[in-house]
Amino acid sequence: MSDLVLITGRDPEGLARAASAAAGEAIPWVGEDDPRADSATVWFASSAPSHARKAMPALRWIHSAWAGVDRWLDRPEWREGVRLTRTVADFPERISEYVLGYLLAQELGVARAGRQQSEGRWERWVPGSLAGKTILVVGHGAIGRRLAGVARAFGMETLGVRRGPVTAEERAEGIDTAEALAAFLPRAAFVVNLLPLNAETEAFWNASRFALFAEGSVFVNVSRGRCVDDRALLEALERGRPARALLDVFREEPLPPESPYWAHPRVLVTPHVAGLGSAESEGRAFGENWRRWRAGEPLRHVVDRTRGY
Repeated sequence: MSDLVLITGRDPEGLARAASAAAGEAIPWVGEDDPRADSATVWFASSAPSHARKAMPALRWIHSAWAGVDRWLDRPEWREGVRLTRTVADFPERISEYVLGYLLAQELGVARAGRQQSEGRWERWVPGSLAGKTILVVGHGAIGRRLAGVARAFGMETLGVRRGPVTAEERAEGIDTAEALAAFLPRAAFVVNLLPLNAETEAFWNASRFALFAEGSVFVNVSRGRCVDDRALLEALERGRPARALLDVFREEPLPPESPYWAHPRVLVTPHVAGLGSAESEGRAFGENWRRWRAGEPLRHVVDRTRGY
């Protein structure tokens, strides 16, 4: 077998076991410290690449275990003749559960219940409900479709924005092109950013777009921190449009201790965990693509480098 597969990142042993099991064969793995690593033709990466240049002249295919692939796109040494695929795996399920879980927890007053229990205080309140409220998914791909489906199961109205063209069936489900965003934003109680990061989406969420948010709305970012103009978001929170933010991703990670987000009373910070998949699911996704690679079949989830996803 001529191919060598470099495996890097989080839990390489667990990833390798799951991938080999899914492929139905032993995969010729090499680690970063292996002297043969630079001659690998395939790279399975469970984390983003370092900024240091890495010459791999035989490389023909990179499979990223992350749904977001922006860190791979600006590296000239890995462009010419190198296919790039991304992982979908169970990200749609995990991110949907994260978003709806936190939104439901806020509606029900879970944090309030915890505070009152710690104080031994019996004070009743009327919990809120997601039913009947509108959620807008911006970046309506595989993850957005799953999120919208789960939201509808809660009785929510769903709206979505994605690149066109949009079919008549999709329009009937509330999905439209980017031109509809300005009309959709004032209608939404919850706005979820699922945009990939590229030149068009850098600081996409700026002052002019936040000004269109409904009063009392909630902004959720589970894609990329650089899609948000942080200063504009902080100023918008002071005006109540949006009134709250649930942020899982940031321009700088780990989030610096001096960031105003940490102590902001209307911001909930989580450490980039919404789409953190298991080694089993991520390894299985690579293993299935590896079988296709060996059979000469089309790979799944090939990245369009011009679009960034």
